[in-house]
Amino acid sequence: MRKFRLIVLTLFFSCLLVCGTFAEDIVISEMQTVVLPRDVFVGDEMEIRCTFSCDVDLLPENAFSTDIKMDDIPDMTVKSVSLQRAGASYMLSMLCIPWSLGDIEIPPILLYGKSEENNDNESDSSSILEETRIFLDVPAVTIKSIVNYTGASDLRPSKAPLLIPGTTWVIYILSIIGITVLVTLVIILIKFRSFRKKVHAVVSACLVVKNYHSLKYQLRKLMKGKKPVTDGQFADIVSHLIREYISCRFAYNFRSETPAGVVEVFERITCGLFSVEVGEAVQELAEVLIRCDYIRFSGDVGENGVLSAEERVHICVSVINAAVCLEKDNYNAKV
Repeated sequence: MRKFRLIVLTLFFSCLLVCGTFAEDIVISEMQTVVLPRDVFVGDEMEIRCTFSCDVDLLPENAFSTDIKMDDIPDMTVKSVSLQRAGASYMLSMLCIPWSLGDIEIPPILLYGKSEENNDNESDSSSILEETRIFLDVPAVTIKSIVNYTGASDLRPSKAPLLIPGTTWVIYILSIIGITVLVTLVIILIKFRSFRKKVHAVVSACLVVKNYHSLKYQLRKLMKGKKPVTDGQFADIVSHLIREYISCRFAYNFRSETPAGVVEVFERITCGLFSVEVGEAVQELAEVLIRCDYIRFSGDVGENGVLSAEERVHICVSVINAAVCLEKDNYNAKV
């Protein structure tokens, strides 16, 4: 019998301890609710703000806000839920996107808080923290129909792009300038072909002058003999300089022609319309090419296969004089 009483008393005090640890749940339905924006349509992002008062501490000490995890609601996507202090009250902010018309019910939102309860023992002034569950009964949200709100049943036509004030005239002016420049270029290309020919002639003349001065500069370097070269190297350099010069001067590729072929091609492309001095200058260049080819390819080690210093100077002077004659005659292979 004593054991039975002991078991009953133990169970009784255990129930008291459990009931003291978890206080009763609190349901808050009186709150000030604001929906932003005021008119919400399907697909719009809206914010539901619920301001309420509560005697239970819902936020940790020195904390002003906290995030609350919440699953999506049927016909509504919940992006975030947060609880903030609003003076002596609390404000629950809920960002969501509705996907259906009419009233959408929001299930109660569960919050946890802590409250203090003083002991009945007068000799002990300490207090016990109790965990309390709080349910926020958020009212339903009404989602309106944009068709009924605007009264429109057809799709609106597309709008023109927005422009900064004053840019319309700038666009008109730039368009006129662009068209004018384009028309001017077309007229130049169609009616003024001589302009292109003049430009081409000027460019060609500049290249010829540059080629002429390059020939004289290279030959003078060979005459000075600052850089020793063999007879074969000397003949190869002179032959290359002559062929490059007459190819640029007469606008024809003489690089692969034989010395005799140089004279024949020159007479053919000019139809014999050249002065005696020009003919003699071309013949002099051909003779120099023959002498250079003999030094390069004959393999003669005798006197005929060797270039003396005087002969080297004579070859360079002959080429320079021939080039001066061609430039002085101012002949152009345009015929």
